[in-house]
Formats: sequence, C-alpha cells, structure tokens
Amino acid sequence: MKISHQLIITAIIAIVSTKAAKACPDIGRLADYNCDGSAVITVLGDSLVYGFGDTKNNNKGGYVLRAQEKFPEATLVNQGVLGLRTQQMLSKIRKAFDNYQTDPLAQSLLTADLVVLDVGRNDRWLMGEPSAALRNIKRARELITSQAKMLGYSAPLVVTAVLMYPNRGAQGPWVKELDELIIKSGSDEYPADLRFDRVSKRLLSTDAIHPTSKGYAAISTVLINYLLTDYKQHAARLRSNTSPARRLGS
Repeated sequence: MKISHQLIITAIIAIVSTKAAKACPDIGRLADYNCDGSAVITVLGDSLVYGFGDTKNNNKGGYVLRAQEKFPEATLVNQGVLGLRTQQMLSKIRKAFDNYQTDPLAQSLLTADLVVLDVGRNDRWLMGEPSAALRNIKRARELITSQAKMLGYSAPLVVTAVLMYPNRGAQGPWVKELDELIIKSGSDEYPADLRFDRVSKRLLSTDAIHPTSKGYAAISTVLINYLLTDYKQHAARLRSNTSPARRLGS
C-alpha cells in the first residue's frame, strides 16, 4: 500500500507538535509560555498597578497582590510606578536593559511568560492625543520582545490592557478614546484584550481615578479569569514557535 508524501509530512508535523506541547506543561493552572519550568507574570504600569487607593493593603498591592494570592504556583511581579506616563515607561525599560543582569525591572521582563502593560491614562495631562500614548505603548512592547531576543532569551507574550475608565471631567473621554485605539491595535502577536474597562466606575474612590479596595478586587477578578482563559489560548497558539528560555545568569 502506498502512503502519500503529504500524509507522511502531516504525521511528522503532528508528532512534533505533540512533543512540543508536552515539553511545556502548565505550571499549576497557568501556561508556561517560555517553557522554563516556572510561571512569571510581570505587570507594568502606573498607580493602578501599584495599588494606590487600596486601603485594605495600605495603598499598595491592588489587583496584582490579589491575583498572586489566587496563583501561589506563580510569581506575579508588580512593576507599578505612581504617576507613570508612557514615555517614562519607555525610558525605564531602556535603562533597565542597559543593566539587564542586575536591574530588577529587566530581570522581571526577561523571566516573564506574560507582561501586562496597564498604562496611558496619565498621558492626558500632557495635553497630547491618545494616539501618541498608543505609539509609546507599541514601542514599549516591541522593545521588550526585541531586547529579550537580542540577549538570547525567549521573548514574553506582551498584552496591552484596556484601561479602566476614570470619572474625571475630560480625562474620561480621553481614556475612552485611547481604549478604542488599544482594542484596534490588538494582533495575534500582541493581544490587547485584557478588558479592565469593563470594571464599573462606581468602584472608584472619591478621587475619581483610583479604585477602592472593592474596585481592585473586581479588577483582579478580570485578570484571574483572563489568565485562565484568553492567556492560555494565546499561549497554546503562539508558544509552538517559542524556544526554551535562557535563564538569567546562564
């Protein structure tokens, strides 16, 4: 009986794909996107990442802390900076990679399976267009992946969060416009489908921008569900092209 050349190729691809999948088992409930045997999620952004307004945790921790409690098998790294703007984020990333062997930010990016960018709302006070903030976000995510590859590491999956709306005058419509641009910017390589914008503004504190502790709990629920669903789907689709990660110091 003759076996077609195409059938042989299909069988080989199936075997290789199966082996690749088995080579990267999940860590607990989370995908090991870079196949290094650990699950690291780095969240980079402003005061909402830092957790300002989270009175239950002394104005620090926020949704990242709560998600960490749900995933003890993983390491969630909070890289939130009060007042951070997108251009400042770019500068911080560049400086971090200049000293990647010792800089905590660079290390958290190079070891990460997933990097979440939750930033942009503070750019409103520069009186520029939302599109300028988006350009910086795109540059940041491209910088993270290109620097990781250049240094011999497996690039993380970088996801742009759709921002929770503030309730302050002109800032609200500005962030809404930025969110619409973020959603449109999403791609297979750089998803933009982490929908913090769906958290109710009624969960903001009296300053009309920072969530209350209940608000941070609601944001963490969005992140937790995302990690268990969309992120796992993205990882399964993309990591077949991801080589095993180089470890820091190796």
